[in-house]
Amino acid sequence: MSLDVAYLALGELEKILGQYEERLKGIEDAWKAFTESAIKAKSNWDADIPRIKIRLEQLKNVVESLKKEHEVLMAKRELGLISDKDYEGLSAELQKKIAEYQEKLDALSQKVAEIEVRVTYLWARALSKEYLAKFDLVELEKRIEDAKAAGKIDDETYAKMRHEIEIMKHTWELLNVLSPADKV
Repeated sequence: MSLDVAYLALGELEKILGQYEERLKGIEDAWKAFTESAIKAKSNWDADIPRIKIRLEQLKNVVESLKKEHEVLMAKRELGLISDKDYEGLSAELQKKIAEYQEKLDALSQKVAEIEVRVTYLWARALSKEYLAKFDLVELEKRIEDAKAAGKIDDETYAKMRHEIEIMKHTWELLNVLSPADKV
């Protein structure tokens, strides 16, 4: 084989490998931006969800209040305190409001559930060994169990945290199998 062929082969190999280095660098930069954004979105969601739940509970209370108001209206009619005609008009108006707010509450509750799933999914996809190495998952698990036993967290929060720890543990295991640091 002549030196010309060797130089040609070297040049072509360097060009191809350089293209892959460039592509991989772009992917890694995009992945880093994705992971940072997903983890930040999860953090923001976790901070906002208590306020969201309070607002949903307020809407639920409005619906319940309107239902009680409707019950009082029925009692007034039965006691003869309002006419059937007045009852029909007021009852129709209240039922319309109840249906309207219940529909909005149901739609918003569904939206919250959908966003929760999406945020958790993207967060789970963004977990890295570097991020997970910041946590002692066994200690975190113990703290959650202790908090639950002491009544410091409710069942819903406990279940959510257990689920997230399981995701973190499984991701850690998978990342240890797939580590790019295991150079061939």
